[in-house]
Amino acid sequence: MFYRIGNLVIRSPFSFRRPRRGEECLVIKTAGSFPPAHPSTKAALTVLERLKIKKEARILDIGCGSGILGLTAVFKNSAMAIGCDINPASIRASMENAIFNQMQDRFHLFCGSANAVSERFDLILANLPASVHMKMFDHYRRLILMNQGLLVVSGFYDVQAAYIEKELARKGFAVLERVEINASAAALTSECSCTWVGLGLKNTASDN
Repeated sequence: MFYRIGNLVIRSPFSFRRPRRGEECLVIKTAGSFPPAHPSTKAALTVLERLKIKKEARILDIGCGSGILGLTAVFKNSAMAIGCDINPASIRASMENAIFNQMQDRFHLFCGSANAVSERFDLILANLPASVHMKMFDHYRRLILMNQGLLVVSGFYDVQAAYIEKELARKGFAVLERVEINASAAALTSECSCTWVGLGLKNTASDN
């Protein structure tokens, strides 16, 4: 595995390719639910690259999987992050990748859902299937800083994106960035596509 998102190289420890001079590098050793090179992951990382994230932001990575989104945000913004996932294997993968990149002191993990979180965050990351996002809208609103927090969501197809955008708009989120990445697989049903979507949104609600 080896690919670039802006000036950041994402690679496995087994890749023979190396970053160019001046490029930053994140090494992902262990995968989670969405593989690190999955088009949905790339869409989320591209959105994250385009958004203006303040330094030392407070970050929550929901369904952290391999930890790639949380680790990227921590790495690029000198930030602290919390990652959660209901799958113990994903927590182990995220921890292993945090240790491998020497970020274990800035990426704190627990096995569980967003129900266990009560504080608010500058940035929430969620690379999840559409069906899971539909259960998370109230959590996104509850956990985001009002009138300034940023949300990055991915893990769904373009044919599902309109509904997700509509529901997030009802919760006070406005779209700042939209990224589409085509996969090689053809659509299987009318609800399935070969185009994955990542959205970057800002909470515009005056009160939560």
